[in-house]
Amino acid sequence: MHTLYIGGLPPDASAETLRELFGGISGLCSVRVVTCDEGTCRGFGYVTFDNREAIYEARRKDGTRLGDHVLRVARAR
Repeated sequence: MHTLYIGGLPPDASAETLRELFGGISGLCSVRVVTCDEGTCRGFGYVTFDNREAIYEARRKDGTRLGDHVLRVARAR
């Protein structure tokens, strides 16, 4: 499994937001948006793929605008 960190998400982002952004890439296994106690997005999340080639394709979304926010896509640590 290969996981990417997705930063720069707006407060109203959800798992569905990440599925819409990355769902067209073959091998998407899971998505997770990190939320605060109130349930709003803390500005980041994770997507996991089952193959290495998919993460290279997903990394091309680095710098993509989502509303007023610019996404950062990087390997998760």
